[in-house]
Amino acid sequence: MLSRESTGVPEAEARALVSDLDPAADFQSPEGGLLIAETSANPAAIEARVAFSRRVGLLVPEGRLGEEHLSLLRSGTYRVRVFGEGREEDEEAIIDSIAERVEGRVSLDSPDREVSAYVGEGGRTYLSITMPGSMRQGWATRRPRSRAFFHPSAIFPKLSRALVNLSGVQPGEAFLDPFCGTGSLLIEASIVGAEPIGIDIARKMVRGARRNSIKYDQPWLGLVRADSRSLPVREVGAVATDIPYGRASSAGGLRSSDILRSLVEGAPAVLAKGRKLVVMHPKSLEVEPGGMRIEQELEIYIHRTLTRTITVLRRQGAG
Repeated sequence: MLSRESTGVPEAEARALVSDLDPAADFQSPEGGLLIAETSANPAAIEARVAFSRRVGLLVPEGRLGEEHLSLLRSGTYRVRVFGEGREEDEEAIIDSIAERVEGRVSLDSPDREVSAYVGEGGRTYLSITMPGSMRQGWATRRPRSRAFFHPSAIFPKLSRALVNLSGVQPGEAFLDPFCGTGSLLIEASIVGAEPIGIDIARKMVRGARRNSIKYDQPWLGLVRADSRSLPVREVGAVATDIPYGRASSAGGLRSSDILRSLVEGAPAVLAKGRKLVVMHPKSLEVEPGGMRIEQELEIYIHRTLTRTITVLRRQGAG
């Protein structure tokens, strides 16, 4: 069950995570806020990483709880939550019907499992068994103003995590942010098990990012003051970044258009073949892919005067 932001980011992020675990996964999107994957991927691995989804779990075929589902729910505590387009009286009817079948121990605050019901626009109800406690990511503890070093250009942890997830980086792989700023993406990459490398041209940002890494006790692979036009790294598994823009950011006197073009041109030199570059940039700028292939372009609302584009590119060649 996807978050309801008016952007393609929730579905794109979920598809990327599942596809990285199971390239043969098959997807259906029968409702606007619902993505169904036929896959061998473990839901727990997705729950631990996803940012823009409300629930991840196993779909109950035809919406009918079988004996194996009832036994699982009765083995601990459970609750029922209803999402989607249903009316209040429909929600009560769904909860009562499921509770009557399960007859288990209810915990509204911290259940072991949840029956998550999604009611579509046409009234169809989809059921899944989920573990909502596994999706508590502690976003508030890492919001920009909670960090040891704050800067107004910092982006929030949920969006940072989504950019990391779209990049396809896996645990143990090197992850590069060539405009790391306060370390927003590096923090989230480290949490999911990647080995982050941060680069920024501003000494103040590099020092601040270092303070943030210490606060969150994160073993980043490297943090370097350097010009992104001459990246001091050899090969990484993924690159993701939010390019500098506006007076609050450190752009080294360069225009955003020049920064974007230089990044896309230089990324293939450090990216492993077949791997991805994810770049968030002003909507007004068009990406010239050069030797890379554009896979997705997603728009995301930042605030009332700013909408950004997230462009996902892949380096040509087999991995």
